[in-house]
Amino acid sequence: MKHLIMGTAGHVDHGKTALVKALTGIECDSHREEKERGMTIHLGFAHLALSNGDKIGIIDVPGHRDFIHTMVSGASGIDFVLLVIAADSGVMPQTREHLQIMEILGIKQGIVVLTKVDLADDDLAELCEMDVREFLKGTFLSQAPLVKVSAKTGAGIEELKQAIGLMAAKVDSRPADGVFRMYVDRIFSVSGFGTVVTGTVIGGTIRKDDLVYLLSRTPRELRVRRMERYGEEVLEARAGDRASLNLVGLERSDFERGMVLSDRILKETTLIDTTLHIYPGWGDLGIWSQVVFHTGTYEEQARIHLINKDRLCSGETGLVQIHLRGSSFLQHGDRFVIRNSSCDRTIGGGEVIDASPLHHKRRPERLVQEMELIAQNKLHELVSVEVRKSGRPMTIREIAYNLNISPDTVSNLIGTNALRGVAVFKTKEGVVLAAQSCLENLRQGILKTVLDYRKRNPLAEKGIDLDELRSILRLEKRPASDEVVLSMIANLLEKKKLRECDKTWFLFEDSGKVDPRIARNVLLIETYLKNCGMQTPLINQIKSLADQEGIGEKELRTILHHLTATGKVFKIEDNFIHRTVVDSCRSRLVEKLNQQAAGIKVSDFRDLVNGNRKICLLLLAQFDSEGTTVRNGDFRFLNPSKAH
Repeated sequence: MKHLIMGTAGHVDHGKTALVKALTGIECDSHREEKERGMTIHLGFAHLALSNGDKIGIIDVPGHRDFIHTMVSGASGIDFVLLVIAADSGVMPQTREHLQIMEILGIKQGIVVLTKVDLADDDLAELCEMDVREFLKGTFLSQAPLVKVSAKTGAGIEELKQAIGLMAAKVDSRPADGVFRMYVDRIFSVSGFGTVVTGTVIGGTIRKDDLVYLLSRTPRELRVRRMERYGEEVLEARAGDRASLNLVGLERSDFERGMVLSDRILKETTLIDTTLHIYPGWGDLGIWSQVVFHTGTYEEQARIHLINKDRLCSGETGLVQIHLRGSSFLQHGDRFVIRNSSCDRTIGGGEVIDASPLHHKRRPERLVQEMELIAQNKLHELVSVEVRKSGRPMTIREIAYNLNISPDTVSNLIGTNALRGVAVFKTKEGVVLAAQSCLENLRQGILKTVLDYRKRNPLAEKGIDLDELRSILRLEKRPASDEVVLSMIANLLEKKKLRECDKTWFLFEDSGKVDPRIARNVLLIETYLKNCGMQTPLINQIKSLADQEGIGEKELRTILHHLTATGKVFKIEDNFIHRTVVDSCRSRLVEKLNQQAAGIKVSDFRDLVNGNRKICLLLLAQFDSEGTTVRNGDFRFLNPSKAH
């Protein structure tokens, strides 16, 4: 079954709504104001049963210039168009503007309908047809079928239905996979059911009882209780359908025009990179311009920043970054229209190429080339750019979220081998992508970090481990990142840039052996601290010993750091106490507190270990911090977890 939307387009009072009624029997001017004014103000909706049993949706759009923004919201979801031109009037201003909007929105197929032929004699109708063909030269409707009809007498209606059937057979349905999105155009309450929203499904598929999200700064989770397609209850709606969704969890007050329903939470943005075409005859745009941005039912004030030009002239196409005043939920490939800031003239429009770009404060040639590649090569180039700009390995789900596309879409692109400058890794988190430039930076970072670590720790018996490497390079602690790092390390080991020692790494040429002179000095300092026993040495005393032995200040700091890091010495409030002293005093304290539930004071501890007040205070602070004891006022008690 085909899932297609046909839209009408054309000047006001050229008979679009009457034509839809003649085709379908459905009255699209359903609002009292429309009936009073005799023109379509709101979008009208109908459906047409084709001879093969399929049904196509119809969107009747207003022709009056004051309602062009409504026309844009309707045209955003259509697959082919009926361009309606009255035989007694010919091409008019909104005929031209509607055609321009259709072209900007990427519509490729359509039928030209000359209406009101009952009001024009044969000569006038023939002249009108010639003018229309001349008008359509160079447009997507230049070779379109042309049908003459009268909604009033019924002339040509059957021929038009046949032409619509042939067109529907030729036009492809939109892909039903990927992200479900639907711009909401109406919301109302139905007695016994609750809140109902309607719109055109522009991507993906939704099923009864599925969860959907009404997207805003705080997305609302809703459930689809019931859905209809062309007035009939269905179990699913897919891209190309006009759908009505009965939603659980939504009040009418929650709704604002321009909101999007989606099957997942999408990433919001106020910046988009796009192509932009300016209509001939509009004029020029400077490097910064204020406009109104339209896509679907979304409408927002925006500023346009030209990227590859300093001035975008009438009839030209350029690359731009659009700054939206409010948040949007856009996707690569979305079409849009821009109007002037007073919203009374259409300037042009284009296509979103990146819905999650960086802010382009400058316009270097590299940026221009990158945007041109995305515009030319489409989605696979965008995925490559997204991975490159992240500067770190990315999972398929992360990429999909950033670009508001489905993970399956990213996976399919990986399978085509079309991603430029990107390496693929298989990890416990699934497939991970990393830019080659990122990997080269990581490679250089690993080598430099291993070297710097050795300089800072010349006495270490082992090299740097993964935890330390991750911390210094500020890498995420997650399988996706770790496995890429380990893969890079394996490559460096294979190329003899690194060597491994018990899951730590040295530079390949580093033997890992300690200089005998430094080893002697380490032993000297450690022995001195050990011999101090319960007499805590002052730092000046340690420095004095170092000076006597020819140990420089920097080397002394390295030795003390090494002794502390290896656990041979405790550093407590800038005092250094040998481990044998700490362990002995801890053992005696634990034994005492196991026998004495009443706790122990500093004075009692001093008698227990035969030490001075200073070292006793330092030792008790250490035991508190490591969790051996718990302090309560003047007393220390044994931590219950240490009792036995």
